[in-house]
Amino acid sequence: MKEEKSFFRSRQWKVFLVTMAIALPIFILSTFEDLFLILVISFTLTFILRPLVDTIENLGVVRWLAVMLVFIALGSVAVVGIMMLFPVISSQVGQITAAFSKERLTVMLNDLSVQVSATVPFLKSEAIREQLNSSLVTFGNVAGEALAGLLGTVATLAIVPFITFFMLSDYYKMQKSFIRNMPNKYFEMSLNILYKIEDQLSKYIRGTVIESVIVGIIYTIIYFSLGINYATVLGLIGGFTNVIPFAGPFIGAIPVLLITIVQFGDLRMLIPVAIATVAVQQIDQMFIQPSVFSKIMDINPLAMFLVILIGNETLGVMGMVLAVPIYTVILVTAKETNWGLKRYKITQA
Repeated sequence: MKEEKSFFRSRQWKVFLVTMAIALPIFILSTFEDLFLILVISFTLTFILRPLVDTIENLGVVRWLAVMLVFIALGSVAVVGIMMLFPVISSQVGQITAAFSKERLTVMLNDLSVQVSATVPFLKSEAIREQLNSSLVTFGNVAGEALAGLLGTVATLAIVPFITFFMLSDYYKMQKSFIRNMPNKYFEMSLNILYKIEDQLSKYIRGTVIESVIVGIIYTIIYFSLGINYATVLGLIGGFTNVIPFAGPFIGAIPVLLITIVQFGDLRMLIPVAIATVAVQQIDQMFIQPSVFSKIMDINPLAMFLVILIGNETLGVMGMVLAVPIYTVILVTAKETNWGLKRYKITQA
């Protein structure tokens, strides 16, 4: 008599799992956006800091005190860093604000419209001026909304350090509690899935931080060599926006172009900035990413592009940043679950 096929091996079950893997994260993202963001950042900090906390704990320090020592050390480093960088950054930010005063922008737009009209005679300077003014107003409105949203996000994220502290303190307790509540037949598979997810995310997060720092330093050096003002601030922006897949480098180039237009009064730096952006992106893709990530992210480029689009539609820029690690968790879970079901013969009738 032919053995009846288990439902858990059926095509319908696999289709259901894939559908839920796609639909559930989208639903959670769209419904609990702020809560999800807080948890993701807290988990990220936990993955970054956990090895250091483990090292201190292994020296005989109780875990909560080890976490406290790490927080104190990081706070001290942050304070020293802010004290060293704040004068430079605040001075450059102040100069940027002054450079974008209404009077100076009006003069700059008039000069720029005349230059464009002289280069392209069939374009009228008045029409160019009106278009530039309109674009500037639109950019100002968008920048204002983005700043307001950023301030709101910063206020919301004030709770992150507290959640991170408790996650670090009770990390292994939570892990053991989760595994302990799993049925015996799923124990080994669940343990393997947790290990693989933790390993992949830890490498990805640490690699991303290292990559951003290196890219930011390269941008700063290039902007200094090109004679662009506020190179330190612009380099920091370039390193920060680099975490956004695909679009990040180009987003980071926008403030650079605006600064150069104000600084030089024309578009002479358009091509050098574009070349620098493309060059740094190529250096990142060809040398930095392979060295830092060591091929840990085995993701199809088309799939990556699609999940980034979904992330953008769901959470905007933050969704683009989180899309790849979330997809990685789903992919690792699906692969390891499929492997575990076969390896441990869980689905056999």
